[in-house]
Amino acid sequence: MVSKEELLRQLGNLSTSKAVVPLRTFAYIPASVIERLAADALHEEWGLNLFSLEKYLAVHVPWSIQQGRYTFENEQLYVAAGSLQTRYGTPLFLAFQSNRNPDKQPWALVYAGARISAPEVPLPPTIPDCPAIPKGAEVVMMHDHILGDNADRVSFLKDTPPVAQMCAVAGAIQWSLNRGLVIPYWYYGRMQTIVPLYLKSRENITQAPDLVAPIEVSANNLLVRTVLPPHAPYANARVAVHRHDQLPAWMLDCWHQEAARMQADEIDNPEKD
Repeated sequence: MVSKEELLRQLGNLSTSKAVVPLRTFAYIPASVIERLAADALHEEWGLNLFSLEKYLAVHVPWSIQQGRYTFENEQLYVAAGSLQTRYGTPLFLAFQSNRNPDKQPWALVYAGARISAPEVPLPPTIPDCPAIPKGAEVVMMHDHILGDNADRVSFLKDTPPVAQMCAVAGAIQWSLNRGLVIPYWYYGRMQTIVPLYLKSRENITQAPDLVAPIEVSANNLLVRTVLPPHAPYANARVAVHRHDQLPAWMLDCWHQEAARMQADEIDNPEKD
């Protein structure tokens, strides 16, 4: 049996925007096993080459190990496949086996499904809480030109001074925070939040916003690193909920429209410049 400390060492640095890298360093991940998992699980859109599903596992597998929610049997390591279930509500699991090639990853993913021969069925990991957002905290922009390449999406702000743009974004953030429109969001190894930015109309908050803003909570302020198109942070938000239908309907719609064209690097790091 491999110790928890050794498993974490094999995972390597988890404080990264590229969640899939540690998983692929930890284990060989055959496409056929990911495809089987997608077929067995309750249907949802995982994007091109099922990369969002691999990212989902890349966050939940380390959580399982960190929380001690795994078991060993016959030289195999078993963890839950996050909170994924079949269409009948049966939990799904992953089985890793020691890699016989010492020059490759320590493990290989050999099975994904509902049937495992484990002495104890591993529970899914607990999704960490998002940081509490203190009332009245100042919204601080990391960059003067926060809209950047997304300025065309709010064309009426494109030619306004940077200070006016920053005030518009800050006001939209506070408006959404006051209405509890906060969405859990995983980034750089920890839980954060995103909020929708309604800059052109606020008549119907069930419709897609103009942009979304990732927020980093500190003791004194709310730091806004960037703003993103509504579909961009879907995979990072998906790992932070038990079921995809717990995300806003507008986010699902935006993701469904763009998922087939999004490349792996866009999904893995939505905040990439």
